Amino acid sequence: MNKPGMEKNDLNDLLISVSENDDYAFRVFYDLYYRSVFRFAYYFLRNRKVCGEVVSNVFVAIWKSRVSLRRIGNVEAYLYVVARNESNRYLRECQAQRRCLSLEEIPVAVIDRNSPPHDADTPDSGLIESEIEELVGRLVNDLPERCRTVFLLNRQEGLSSREIAEVLSLSESTVRVQIKIAVDRIVAGIRKHYPDLKLVSLLMFLFSSRF
Repeated sequence: MNKPGMEKNDLNDLLISVSENDDYAFRVFYDLYYRSVFRFAYYFLRNRKVCGEVVSNVFVAIWKSRVSLRRIGNVEAYLYVVARNESNRYLRECQAQRRCLSLEEIPVAVIDRNSPPHDADTPDSGLIESEIEELVGRLVNDLPERCRTVFLLNRQEGLSSREIAEVLSLSESTVRVQIKIAVDRIVAGIRKHYPDLKLVSLLMFLFSSRF
C-alpha cells in the first residue's frame, strides 16, 4: 500500500531520513500523506475545520515519535491509528467541555457512495439505501472497540489481515475472527430491520471480500 509513484525502498529511505531529524524529509512526508491523514480524521470528526486542527496534532505527534518511523511496517495503518487517537483525544476534550458528541455517537458511513445503485428500478431504493447506510453506521459504532477498529481498517482502509495484525500487534487469526464477528453482527442487524431485502446478500459479499 505504498503511495503512487513511490517505491517501497524510497519510502523506507524517506522514513529513515525523517527519523534522523531531516526537516526537508518531514516536509516531503507531510505533503505525501496530508490528504490521507485528513481523510482518516474526517472519517471520525465530519468537520473540515476541526480536521485541520487534528491533522496538525497528528503530524506533531508523528514528529515527536519520529525515531520509531524506521520500524513502521505499514505507514497507512500507522497513520490511521495516530489519526484515530488524536480524533479520540479531541472528542474527549470536547465532551468534557460539552461541546460535541463522543466518537461512539458519530455516524459511520460504510457503504460506498460511488458504487452503482442497487434495485434502481424501485422508486424507494435511494431512500432505503440511505436508511441502511445510517443503520450500518450505528451497527458499526455498537461494535466492541477492538472489533470496530479491525473492521474499519479492513473495510474502510483496505488493509489485509496481515497488515492489521502488524499495526495492532494481534495474530492474523484474531484479526480474521474480529472481522467475522463484525460482519455477522452487522448483517444480523440489517436482517432484523430488513428481513427480505436483497441488498443484504450484497453487503455480505462486500464485507467479506477482503478476508
